[in-house]
Amino acid sequence: GCFNMAEGGMQTLGVGLCTCGTVTLVVTIISIAAIIDGYHEIEEGHVGVYFKFGALKDGVTEPGVHYRQPFVTSTRSVLIRPEEERMPSLQAITKDGIEITFQGIGVLSRTTKGKVVGMIRKFGMDFKKVLIYDRIREDLRIFCANKTIDQVYNEQFLEIVEAVKRDVEDQIKRLGDGGVEILNLVIPKPDIPQDIAQNYKQVKVQWTEQLVAKQQKVTEEIKKETELLKAV
Repeated sequence: GCFNMAEGGMQTLGVGLCTCGTVTLVVTIISIAAIIDGYHEIEEGHVGVYFKFGALKDGVTEPGVHYRQPFVTSTRSVLIRPEEERMPSLQAITKDGIEITFQGIGVLSRTTKGKVVGMIRKFGMDFKKVLIYDRIREDLRIFCANKTIDQVYNEQFLEIVEAVKRDVEDQIKRLGDGGVEILNLVIPKPDIPQDIAQNYKQVKVQWTEQLVAKQQKVTEEIKKETELLKAV
């Protein structure tokens, strides 16, 4: 009887030790997971923003290693140094109904660190798309819709960048409190229908031929004057 009691006690002790070991292991695993989830790194040129239970918190963190409340807080990095973006091709229609395509529009922009949280609250993480890229597309289409193909492609082409940039910057100040800045905007000449392009090419050839003919005429007149002076 004593043997049975001793054996039962050993079994109970074994189960207790096993349970205690399991609990310790689980606690250790959770602790390690919390440390891994809590510590994070913000890269140079970025700031960190934080969402707790999905709600955006105030303030940002600088580049370096930081700790957040594990499991309930997530981190997103936001680029604040200058960023160059190549926009997708953009179709527009001129005042006289000609469809043109702008390829390779380039935008160099910068985000203001102190305005990051406010812009994310208002426009979401993709605030540059809303404040810059969508506005450029809209303004460029409006510009083309109010100009003829000749004005867009030839007469006023050099005015496009300044006009679009100025209007987009005004909207950024009004909508985004100046939270992003356009450092440079490049708008290449648009692709135009082949027949119109051929006409422009022909006009250029004719203009060049006229210029050459005019220069030849001037040269011939100078030669004649020189010959007359020699004859005298």
